[in-house]
Amino acid sequence: MVTAVLIGSTFSNTARAQLLKRIKQEVKSRVENKVVRETGDAAEKSMDKAKEGVTGATKGTKDKPVETVDGNATTNNRSFSEYKSYDFVPGDRIIFQPDLSGEADAELPARFSIKRGNAEIQRYESEKILHLDKGGYVTVAPLMKNEDYLPKQFTVEFDIMWENDKDYFDQFNDVRVLFLHHGDNNFESYGMYEFTLISQEKVVLGAHSGNGQKIPEALKNSLQSNDIWHHFAIYVRDNIAKAYIDQYRVAASNNMPTGAVKLALNTDGRYGYKVKNFRIAAGGDDKYNKIVTDGKFITHGIFFDVNKSTIKPESMGTLNEIAKLMKDHSDLNFEVQGHTDSDGSDDANMKLSQTRADAVKTQLVKMGIDDSRLTTKGFGETKPIDKNDTAEGKANNRRVEFVKM
Repeated sequence: MVTAVLIGSTFSNTARAQLLKRIKQEVKSRVENKVVRETGDAAEKSMDKAKEGVTGATKGTKDKPVETVDGNATTNNRSFSEYKSYDFVPGDRIIFQPDLSGEADAELPARFSIKRGNAEIQRYESEKILHLDKGGYVTVAPLMKNEDYLPKQFTVEFDIMWENDKDYFDQFNDVRVLFLHHGDNNFESYGMYEFTLISQEKVVLGAHSGNGQKIPEALKNSLQSNDIWHHFAIYVRDNIAKAYIDQYRVAASNNMPTGAVKLALNTDGRYGYKVKNFRIAAGGDDKYNKIVTDGKFITHGIFFDVNKSTIKPESMGTLNEIAKLMKDHSDLNFEVQGHTDSDGSDDANMKLSQTRADAVKTQLVKMGIDDSRLTTKGFGETKPIDKNDTAEGKANNRRVEFVKM
């Protein structure tokens, strides 16, 4: 669907031409590219703001939450049906999730330690990203107070886009997440184990190996296209690990080395890379056990568009788990509770948390849960579970809770 835009008289000819060009490119991408689907929401946010500016519309803020779209529709060009088998569930306590929005352009990142090469904060499509330069190996690691920050069970997620000015990838390249043991500061090694994407066509999960496991052809085609955000996700529990790219589980192992306490992100420098939404979370206990012991469980795995109640398809791992839990235990009924951090006005946060809770219920009903088994309530920022003075604290407070009724 092409969005009509009214160009205001105060809008310059140059800006008008740039906007129309961007809208044309956006429409072309949505119509022609059904395999290559975008994970991140940066382009979506940028287009929204540009359209609002030329129509004289009120700038979108937290004071105006937007109702969710139909659960079968697409969000950021990926559909819920594509994620129907997705089973990645993030950990339930966030231990690293830097907020890059307040960092200065072209400066060194405040929350990442640069171990090798060059990296800096840049602005891309109206948001701040971590840029890893081309031309040589680049390694960055979370900047933490303690070296040993990875528990036995954890998840890692981030969005990444490679920079290639050609229509094809003409160089061998890789992106690697290294997992290291205590005291290992050799970030030029391969660590205890790794998750590596090799030339957008195969992956390694485990100890370093020159061989790799091929990925699905549709994913390969998507990864070998330019200017697309892709979501990486890794789950580790003792000797068990699973790795995902976008909606695909690309590798799994029950023979992983144990004892890794820290990690780093490494690129080989043949291309530049953009990185955002980096998150490490601990735990992820069985939800039924949490219900038995606590009468509720908390999830950080239901994702929404920024300042909206539109659920992203990447949420399907968590939603699938909750739907299965309720189908397996017909006696379970929940109040779905929405919570926000303290940013924004109290009233806006209350409304946003309510519409998000409603959206979650709507999606679970679409997945076969009887409407009568779910109620909703938004609490806004009134019930924090962490401090609101750090990025991680705010991220923990932004959550959905399922409370047994």
